[in-house]
Amino acid sequence: MLVLLDENLLSRKLKQPLIAAGHTVSNVDEMGWRGYKDRQILEMATAQPFDLFITADKNLPFQQNLSAYDMRILVLDVSSTKPSHLLPLMIQLSSQLIALFETGKAFKVNDAGEITLIA
Repeated sequence: MLVLLDENLLSRKLKQPLIAAGHTVSNVDEMGWRGYKDRQILEMATAQPFDLFITADKNLPFQQNLSAYDMRILVLDVSSTKPSHLLPLMIQLSSQLIALFETGKAFKVNDAGEITLIA
């Protein structure tokens, strides 16, 4: 699966569990998209085409029509974006990503790793 991490998830540590699970992972900085608006990033990511966009931007579901994009979107609804806080969650999620494709298009995940369908 081709995964894109948003600007708020730039730490290399956060990529490693996904890569170890067999996914190809880039972030917006590596793509040269840092500083672009969410809508622009989602459009460019869809055109690549990325399979999944992961962000910690909790407002994204309220600001964008997530069902309009031809990729899965995962919103980390977490209390901290520090890599030390997110790493256990990314490890947990790395093995669940493919199963998400079968259940919906957009999801949010809380600190406990509970996944909720958004769209």
